[in-house]
Amino acid sequence: MRPVGNFNERQYLIFKRRVNPNEMFKRLFNIFLYLSLAFLGGYLYRMDYFDFRTIRPQSEFLVLSLLLLWLGFFMSTVSWWNIMRQSGHEETVGRALVSHGLSVFAKYIPGKIWVVLGRAGYLSQDKSLFGKLSLLSLKEQLIYVWMGLIISVLPMLFLYGLSRFTLFVLLLLIFLTLSLYVPVVHKWAGRMYHRVFRKEMKWPVLEIRGILRVMGYIGTYWIIWILAFYLLVASLSGSVSFGVGFAFPLSVTLGLLAIIFPGGLGIREGIMTGYLVLAGIPLETAASISVCARIWFISGELFLFLLSLAVKWAGRG
Repeated sequence: MRPVGNFNERQYLIFKRRVNPNEMFKRLFNIFLYLSLAFLGGYLYRMDYFDFRTIRPQSEFLVLSLLLLWLGFFMSTVSWWNIMRQSGHEETVGRALVSHGLSVFAKYIPGKIWVVLGRAGYLSQDKSLFGKLSLLSLKEQLIYVWMGLIISVLPMLFLYGLSRFTLFVLLLLIFLTLSLYVPVVHKWAGRMYHRVFRKEMKWPVLEIRGILRVMGYIGTYWIIWILAFYLLVASLSGSVSFGVGFAFPLSVTLGLLAIIFPGGLGIREGIMTGYLVLAGIPLETAASISVCARIWFISGELFLFLLSLAVKWAGRG
């Protein structure tokens, strides 16, 4: 770009420095980071999740559960790094970790786009790269939700049977699968979504061949989290079957989809509680576990956030 009219060379250089895209993205990301922390604090305060007086966990199972939870969060970073590498964007694991960890609380900011855009914004130097990374981030989020539903379908059928609820989840899984992988169905779903919600459906069509390795990483940390959640439930309620672990992917994925399709406030805790009750856990205990599970999961997010801060301060991100 050259100076135009009375815009001399010195003024042009000052202007160029002031609108440096890299600096602009860094400032926007910092604002986004502070907002996410503020909304997290407000969220916890409103939900009264600081009250643990009724919780008496078995410490051995709880510690192991937390370690597995945190390992799963680290694997989610590796998954994000891998999908970028497969798409031709080379980043170090350290920078992938920092971008992922510093934006982990984005889900608590009102609006569903911040989870997708946060980590892309940290790694971007211009709008073109931001658009590419945002698309990759969205793809990984969609695979994450889709695999969570697949993993939890059979255990859900075993506990709930072929009820209206399980039929709804099965139809939702079929719809999500077709709209993600079949272009014709994707276009039809986009038109229907726009007709109902008056908004554009902005998720991409995926190719199975191009995401198999990503699916492997995502499947790995889903399995780790299922085992971690089972140990959490065992620490709070005593001896339970391993099947209770599948309450976690079912409740998390349906909770996320309820945000994509408006009207899902509290659905995660409700589904988790219902699942645990059907698995033989008393209602009061199941409700307490669902509340504790939210704090338990936030501890994993906090672990990832603090780890990313440490990596950034060490100059690796």
